[in-house]
Amino acid sequence: MAETCGRSASGTVLWRAPCGEFSLITPDGEGEADLFVHRSDMAAQPLGGTPGEGDAVVYELCADVGGPSARNVRRSG
Repeated sequence: MAETCGRSASGTVLWRAPCGEFSLITPDGEGEADLFVHRSDMAAQPLGGTPGEGDAVVYELCADVGGPSARNVRRSG
């Protein structure tokens, strides 16, 4: 199954690994599963680097054989 990406969504960074390689995002919808994010999918921003724990974010929702994930994650606002 090829990866498919589409709709924009929003959520909050729930957890970020101490090494900074991986994060989990909690979507803003009731009952939606947390999403895995690799640091290569976190968009760096000019003042403040990549989103961290507790930051509100927007992202592109994707799905592949491994399940749902987020791409192009950036702070909202």
